[in-house]
Amino acid sequence: MGPLFPVLCLALHLVPLSKHVVVAPRSARPLMLSGASASDELAAKIDAACQASINGAVRPPSLKELSARTFGTPEELVRLELERTEKFAEEARRQNELAAVYNSLVASGELKAFGSVQQSPVPNRKVSVEDQLRLTGLPTTAFAPRGSGSGPLAAGAFTALALAVFSANLQVDFRLVGGAAALALALDNVVFGGVGLEVAARLLRPAYQRTIIEHEAGHFLTAYLLGCPLEACLLDPLVAARDPRFQGAAGTIFFDPLLAEAMRSGSMPRSSVDRYSVVVMGGIAAEAELNQRAEGGRADEEALIRLLISLDGGKTWDLGRVQNQARWAASSAALIIRAHRPAYDALVAALTQGKTVGQCIIAIETAIRDNPPELGAMAGASGATIGSAPSDAATRGATPPPPPEVPREEALAAMTKRQQAVGSRLKEVSERLQELSNK
Repeated sequence: MGPLFPVLCLALHLVPLSKHVVVAPRSARPLMLSGASASDELAAKIDAACQASINGAVRPPSLKELSARTFGTPEELVRLELERTEKFAEEARRQNELAAVYNSLVASGELKAFGSVQQSPVPNRKVSVEDQLRLTGLPTTAFAPRGSGSGPLAAGAFTALALAVFSANLQVDFRLVGGAAALALALDNVVFGGVGLEVAARLLRPAYQRTIIEHEAGHFLTAYLLGCPLEACLLDPLVAARDPRFQGAAGTIFFDPLLAEAMRSGSMPRSSVDRYSVVVMGGIAAEAELNQRAEGGRADEEALIRLLISLDGGKTWDLGRVQNQARWAASSAALIIRAHRPAYDALVAALTQGKTVGQCIIAIETAIRDNPPELGAMAGASGATIGSAPSDAATRGATPPPPPEVPREEALAAMTKRQQAVGSRLKEVSERLQELSNK
């Protein structure tokens, strides 16, 4: 996030985590994972639903669409916006179908842990640096991402050294070789999203791949426990580069139907914001919990800030409040992972083995069945509501209503006004963080 994160990262992890993770009561029916065939069947059912949801994902704008958005007439802008709204409505319908599968498996007793965490283990929303250290046992620096990870840095250093040796042996001007290499890296970053460098980094530093898995497992586990359906967990940079849903070399794809419905209605409950915050900060929290430091997570912090500032154009979410929310979320995630450590370890093992989403969920369920979380080890159970309760299944399974008919002039004016407000607020926050980072 550029200058935004030298400061924000430090504040992102200053949250008190002394709340109990309250497990919502489930059906008394036994967990149907006793046999390998039953587990395989359950995993296959989840994977089939995930694949159906993925097929309906909205693709990023094409070059033609981007050109039209930049140089098009007001009428063209409105048309493109309405078309994209319809695509997102279709994507929401498919996602709700996936959510309905998860909810039906909860109702049948086949999934016990999905949505089982209903409250944050952090007793208070306001968290200081001292609070975070006291409640998590981890300093603020443990939650501060150090960039994109040391893997790409090591790959870059190795490449520079190799080019220097190559130039010296062949008596070629290093400036020419270096310039060509710089151009190749630039093209890799712009065209392929840095996939080439990412692949090189993982080959040169195998431990970096392990860190990525641990990071994504933090997102995966917190999303699952808070009741957010998972679509995919992509760890192969080559596979991730071909996925239309995000830009990056790895990622966990989840969604929150309640959050989507709230954004469509224009009324955002705090529980939805908190749930998203905890899941987004789950990767950083997992790294901090395991390694006492976080290598990656800048993109996660950026995603959280974008959401918070977009809620009301940044009027109420100033720098201090954003930092506090990030600290609270990271601390909540760390304590949730700590309470479910056997499940987290089983998930890391499953991801390392290349298991599917369904198979990873089986690993989580089995670990929690065999090693119930020791919730009594954490103080209090009065934290903010962050889980998506099973009782919400009917609402989440409903097909979203079609977008309302809005006159083109009004749609264009509203869209322009909102973009200007958010852009202005992002600029103010970025400038303020730049000032703080220079002190």
